[in-house]
Amino acid sequence: MDPIERLNSLSEDVIQTFHSDFVFLIDAEKIQHFPARNWTHDQIIEELKKRFNHSLMVTTWHEHEVIYSPELPIFALIPKK
Repeated sequence: MDPIERLNSLSEDVIQTFHSDFVFLIDAEKIQHFPARNWTHDQIIEELKKRFNHSLMVTTWHEHEVIYSPELPIFALIPKK
């Protein structure tokens, strides 16, 4: 599933949980998060590069940053500050 399609399918209750203190990892089955309070954007990107181990692309969704690779079933959402 395309990251934007997946995000558009989320309920408003889930969307309201997106907070800038966390980075969200999303796939077709589940949504996970990890704390990123006081992390710089560069630190978050480096962590995602380690976790995904692929070249990454960036898009936006409702002002949130979406980091993904077309080759992976999982992607990250970095909530707007």
